[in-house]
Amino acid sequence: MLKTFQAQLFLNTAMLVITVLLFTIAAGNFFYSKAIHKQTIVHTTQLLNQVQTILDNYIYSLEQIITYLSENEIIISYLRLCNFYEKGRIDYETEARVQMFTYVKNNPGLIGGILIANKNDMYISNEIYRISRNSLKEDTWYKQAVAGNGKNILQPKPIGRNIRNYRNYSTGDIVSITRAVKDPKTDEILGVICIDMSLKAVEKLINGITLGKAGYIFVVDQNADIVYAPINETVYRVNTDMLKKNAGIQYINNTRYRILYTESSLTSWKIIGVFKNEELPVPLITLYKYLAIITLVSVSMALIVSFGFSYSFTNPISKLRKSMNMAEQGDLNVRFNVQEYYGEIIQLGTSFNSMMDKIRGLIDLVYIEQKQKRKAEIQSLQAQIKPHFLYNTLDTIRWMAEAHNAPDISKLVTALTKLFRISLSKGKDIITLEEELEHVRSYLYIQKERYEEKLNYTIYCNPALHTCEITKLVLQPLVENAIYHGIKQKKEGGTIDIRAEKSGQSIRISIADTGIGMTKKECDRINAALLDYEAREYTQGYGLFNVNNRIRLTYGKAYGLHYIKNKKGGITVRVHLPLKPQTENVQSPKEEESC
Repeated sequence: MLKTFQAQLFLNTAMLVITVLLFTIAAGNFFYSKAIHKQTIVHTTQLLNQVQTILDNYIYSLEQIITYLSENEIIISYLRLCNFYEKGRIDYETEARVQMFTYVKNNPGLIGGILIANKNDMYISNEIYRISRNSLKEDTWYKQAVAGNGKNILQPKPIGRNIRNYRNYSTGDIVSITRAVKDPKTDEILGVICIDMSLKAVEKLINGITLGKAGYIFVVDQNADIVYAPINETVYRVNTDMLKKNAGIQYINNTRYRILYTESSLTSWKIIGVFKNEELPVPLITLYKYLAIITLVSVSMALIVSFGFSYSFTNPISKLRKSMNMAEQGDLNVRFNVQEYYGEIIQLGTSFNSMMDKIRGLIDLVYIEQKQKRKAEIQSLQAQIKPHFLYNTLDTIRWMAEAHNAPDISKLVTALTKLFRISLSKGKDIITLEEELEHVRSYLYIQKERYEEKLNYTIYCNPALHTCEITKLVLQPLVENAIYHGIKQKKEGGTIDIRAEKSGQSIRISIADTGIGMTKKECDRINAALLDYEAREYTQGYGLFNVNNRIRLTYGKAYGLHYIKNKKGGITVRVHLPLKPQTENVQSPKEEESC
């Protein structure tokens, strides 16, 4: 008696496959192979050669462009720059961008973007930008280009890049061509040029060709990784490692497929055609009759043979499948009883139980890591807020010291001291609303000394909210925006009104100014951007997006900022925060202050 699942499965499968294949091959091979073999290879190979020629032309065109750029004196001069402030940088960048724009414009469906980066971490591009501050020299594509020592490097579907295209191409939509640029005088590598080829052109070319009713063409590189493939359930099941000759037969999902390919001498890529034998454009009606009879008999024999042994191994597999379904529905405590079975079933059940234990451990680990990541991101965002007005304040103290001899300077320095003391808050991220208002009050006092009668302000806070907790440095960036983008732009100056009130289980703080204001369309655009977490990467209005993201990271997406036009012609920004009382006794500030 066979004791292992492997032995039973091997014997039963061998019986089925041998029975079906011997009968099918003996009866049908003689009629089938001679009728279709030659015509199939000739017809399909011609199509594949056409695709290969066009694709080689695409690659050759881009290699010509990257060769020209790497030998262009303007590009080389730019790559020689050591830092952003070197003489001639602007001229080199301008000329280089013009050339890149020309190539992209002349090849709109082929070039997804061009990037030129030097060894000193400077880069230019019309289409591509760096995602994070990490050096581009640490990217895999950059290192591979340097290792290529001046040769063109093809990188289909490049992943893990620190760059992104403004048109939001995914890595699966492009083929990256890179080359290290050498200094013609010293033979030193100055940097790397990267051109992203859009696969839209390849998709349009290949999708216009069909092989039979359901055949298709796809492209793999020299490592057998897919460069481009149409949407098809069988394309990833094709075993490209078995393509030793120009033609072959593979069984995919119990269907017989003929596979042909051509290999490019330029890129070493393979253009592969896949189609069903029965869909070949060959009038073989008589042959199909024979095949229909053979298939009917073969299937009948297979059903009779398989019926006898299927139950012997489907029962334990069915139970294991049910356990997996329960796990898929969220029951992570389910386990498979391995004591009821033998052989490989025990191994499968043990592996399943071990997997469930590991999943449970990983879930706990991910929860801890996400919690730490959230805290770190909040701290990182807070660290990015900087006192932009520091130099103006010091300048104000300087001219006051020259014009006066006493108290005003002392008050101004005291206000500045409070401002920085509250900003630091002994490293705390959460402070009381009283401390936050004191921080804003010190800031406005400094600005009042600077702008004199051009700036007035009032501060009101519901006394019941004085000890409530709030994320620090929330209000000052918003007040700064109101001054510099509203009141400062108005000749006669204006007033800032700050009010903190309770609204249900929330705190609503409004900062209203009488500045030059904005249109309703501009307010709507800002509010829409504030709802998008990615707005943190905007370069304009950085302070308000930073504040909004810190609030949402700390308290959730239900809280944040909202901009509206007010009746006085200026702008009112509303800050929505949760009501979080503090148990400690804190001395309350003045209920209302104006200046």
